[in-house]
This record gives sequence, structure tokens and C-alpha cells, in this order.
Amino acid sequence: MKKYLAFFAALAFATSCSTPKPVATNNEEDLYKTWRLVEVQGQTVDTTKLQRPAEFTFNKMEQRISGSAGCNNIFGKFTVSADKLTFSPLAATKMACADMSVESKFLQIVDKVNNWKVTEGFLVLNQDATPLAKFIAK
Repeated sequence: MKKYLAFFAALAFATSCSTPKPVATNNEEDLYKTWRLVEVQGQTVDTTKLQRPAEFTFNKMEQRISGSAGCNNIFGKFTVSADKLTFSPLAATKMACADMSVESKFLQIVDKVNNWKVTEGFLVLNQDATPLAKFIAK
């Protein structure tokens, strides 16, 4: 009896110590919504410095994205296939804002994106295995 009790205690302890891994999905339908930027290259976006929210929407029918990079409007085309995602060179309006740092970082990394995943409600754009930008659904 002591053997069984020790076994179940050890099993309960091992189970309680393991944390489930976040579930990543690459269901293409998850892309087709508006996503707000929350992190660029591992740094949290300070939204108080932005002229307007840095967010964009994927349009499935036209295979286009449109939105804002924090100051300027951005727009362009994208290609998606399973977990692969690439953007055409994005176009942007040319307004000047007090702080363009988030916009600059975001526009620099978007050309490097080659895959994506949605994990726990966040869209993560990656270059290979390196996360470049993180978004939350609006």
C-alpha cells in the first residue's frame, strides 16, 4: 500500500510541476482580423508615444493589409501559405510625428517576416524561429 501511495504522490507532484505549453495555431482564418502591435523585437510598445494605435487588418479577399504603424498609414499585399507569411514592400504615408521610433522599428522588421503563429490570442510574426513582432486581436 505504501508503494502505491508513494507512486501517486510522486505522480501528482510531477503533474503539478509541469506547465502546459501554449497552443500555437496556424489556422489561416485567425489572420483575418485587426491586430494591434504590442511588442517589437522583444520590447513592449509604449503606446503613449504613438500618434494613433499601431495596428493593421488582413483582408482575405484582396490579400492586402492596411492600417497604421503608429503615425503613418500603411498598406500593401501579403502572401500566406500554411505557416509561411511574406509581405510585399509596404507603402506608407509620409507624415512626421514627434516619436517615430516604434514605426521605424516595425517597418524595418516587416521585410524579414517569413512565418507566423497565433498563440494564446497573440499573433507573432517571425523570421525563422526569431520573434520579430507581437500583436493582440483588437
